[in-house]
Amino acid sequence: MNIYPIQENISDTDIPSGNGGINKEGYTYGELRHQPIIPELMAQIAHPKIRQMAEECNSRNRKKGFAMYKVDGEYCFWELRVGPVVKTPSKEELLKILPERPVTASAIRAVTYEILRKEIALQCNMSLKEAAEAIGNQLDCAPHEDISGHIFMVPNWAHKWFRHRGYVAKILNGKE
Repeated sequence: MNIYPIQENISDTDIPSGNGGINKEGYTYGELRHQPIIPELMAQIAHPKIRQMAEECNSRNRKKGFAMYKVDGEYCFWELRVGPVVKTPSKEELLKILPERPVTASAIRAVTYEILRKEIALQCNMSLKEAAEAIGNQLDCAPHEDISGHIFMVPNWAHKWFRHRGYVAKILNGKE
């Protein structure tokens, strides 16, 4: 496994933007490194466990700020994780889960996103629909399937700004 810092010229004064309207509030990368879940989102989180998940991410990054790095050529979002970390199925397990369907990027994501939603629903005593709403609307996060074989939530601004190929590409042998 090769771990190395990113080589791109990213400054703390850069403002992540684009990619579907991320960071419309205009926070700088430096600000987001220290508080990945922004105050506007924190203010609207009503569920205590969801709030705790967001606070843990912010607390972990508050002092030094996360530093983006790459593992085997792919961005590693580990320091930006929010909430539970759940094992993703191996390629063999996916083939068993999807015996009648072609193994496509959307089919893989349907399976892995459901796994994450179920874990959040379980931990927060909520429905799958409420878990999906918590991920996308309350936290403004995206499920991220890491090449390590785990899925967890990361802030949308980072997930969309740092273009990457992860678990899905690995399962599809790079043909995402």
